[in-house]
Amino acid sequence: MEEDLRKNDRYLIEACINKDLAAWSILVKKYSPLIYVSVENRLKKYGLDASSHDIEDIKQNIFSDIWKNGKLSHITNRDDISYWIAILSGNAAIEHFRSREVRLLNNAVSLSCKIDDKELGDIFPSGIPGPNDELARADMEESLELAIESLPASEKLIIKLYLIHGKKYRQIAELLGLPNGTVSSHIKRAKEKLKEALKDNKIL
Repeated sequence: MEEDLRKNDRYLIEACINKDLAAWSILVKKYSPLIYVSVENRLKKYGLDASSHDIEDIKQNIFSDIWKNGKLSHITNRDDISYWIAILSGNAAIEHFRSREVRLLNNAVSLSCKIDDKELGDIFPSGIPGPNDELARADMEESLELAIESLPASEKLIIKLYLIHGKKYRQIAELLGLPNGTVSSHIKRAKEKLKEALKDNKIL
């Protein structure tokens, strides 16, 4: 029976649906390498960095989701689930990274962030003490954070991904499930508002 489970995905899936722990152990061992590679490849495709520890966490979350939410019962073609596993893993990798990015968006904004190849500190009026003055720099960075926080939610999320995390338009579009044109227009509007706020040294 165990040999049948190892050779035939249909038997293996049916046993796992029935919460057979021995079958589940076989499935985890069989598909762990595929999940790892699928997660790693999807992240690399979009230029997203992840350590082996991150990938292992994503892999464990995928197995947990499959088991707890009974996802195997929704598979129609159970003779070979490798393609299903690969697609599920790639999507889970992007969702994990998207969630992580959103959690990290409260990071402080630095004047070394750039808009149109100019550091944000260079956009302030020349009469304001330069960014080498730590107190002035701290005040300006706080002003910038407040300016960003005052943006509409959609613009705020996208501009932080762009400025703080250095994501490209295509990467942001993939992370948020938006068209490239929408990301581009949001970034354009947000940059114009921030430029005006920084130039006038006031909050939007």
